[in-house]
Amino acid sequence: MQDGESASHKPKYAFIQPVNPVAPIMHCILPPHKPLSFSTYSEYEAHYQQSHSNRCSECEGNFPTAHFLELHIAENHDPIVAAKRDEGEKTYACFAEDCEKVCAGWKKRRSHLVDKHGFPRNYDFFIVNTGVDGRRSMLR
Repeated sequence: MQDGESASHKPKYAFIQPVNPVAPIMHCILPPHKPLSFSTYSEYEAHYQQSHSNRCSECEGNFPTAHFLELHIAENHDPIVAAKRDEGEKTYACFAEDCEKVCAGWKKRRSHLVDKHGFPRNYDFFIVNTGVDGRRSMLR
């Protein structure tokens, strides 16, 4: 030991492992897919936003936006909304986040989305129930 060093305060040396630029640096082990690896943080972040950020905790459905997730939960898992629907109240909110229109049924909402917001007629309007996992398009 050198002067002034005690046995309990030995110098610590960190070993820095060189980063291999080819090796993946980020891993995703979240369900519903198999473990995935990403070579950059931006690739991982894009994957996370697409696959995990708007997922229903009850049925594990994945939705394109937080608004679609909120609609899904209200229309499929909320017993209060179901009771209101049974009493004839309008419970089907518009897919457009800045629109406050609420319809009495999914068919009326579909017509509103096509007529007022320009949604294509072959858009999958049941996306709010099923989510986007396994899809390549929002069209039927």
